[in-house]
Amino acid sequence: MRWSKLKEQLESRICDSLKNRVSYNSTRYRGTHDQVGRAWVTFDHDIIHDFCTVKRSYKYNTLANEIRAETNSLDWKDPVQQKGYYQAYNQAANEMERQGIHNQYEFYEAIEEYLNLSIEDAMNSSNPIIRAIAFFDGRLGKRRLLNIKKDENIIVIKFIVIRKKAEGLYKEEGNFA
Repeated sequence: MRWSKLKEQLESRICDSLKNRVSYNSTRYRGTHDQVGRAWVTFDHDIIHDFCTVKRSYKYNTLANEIRAETNSLDWKDPVQQKGYYQAYNQAANEMERQGIHNQYEFYEAIEEYLNLSIEDAMNSSNPIIRAIAFFDGRLGKRRLLNIKKDENIIVIKFIVIRKKAEGLYKEEGNFA
């Protein structure tokens, strides 16, 4: 599906308190190899989260190289080092997930899946991008928003705080979000 259509569908689901305040954006860098790009979400014209393919690739590879150097698993051809070599990439991918660093393609996949989910399924998704987007959804009511359990993911926490502040439900002390 074309980005313009995805954006239209995604923004049509934004709750009233965030209408015209939240925007989903995307671009491709035509001069780069494979024409990769980035997507980003803005709130009141400030970027609240960025899904940059180039930035994520750089951080992922840098971290994997550091892990491989620390574990002395630099040669994928050496049978003794092979397991550690590939584990370094798995560890780097897990760390990218923990830090909320995703690429443009992960964002696209998440929104395409999100658009086909009920609000219940979106809120319980294993994908943090889908869970985060669900907090801006108009199908999520204030009562349910008040009863949200703590989430560990950086992106989800940011989106919860923004939504609760927009609804006037955010309490600084004693409230995780």
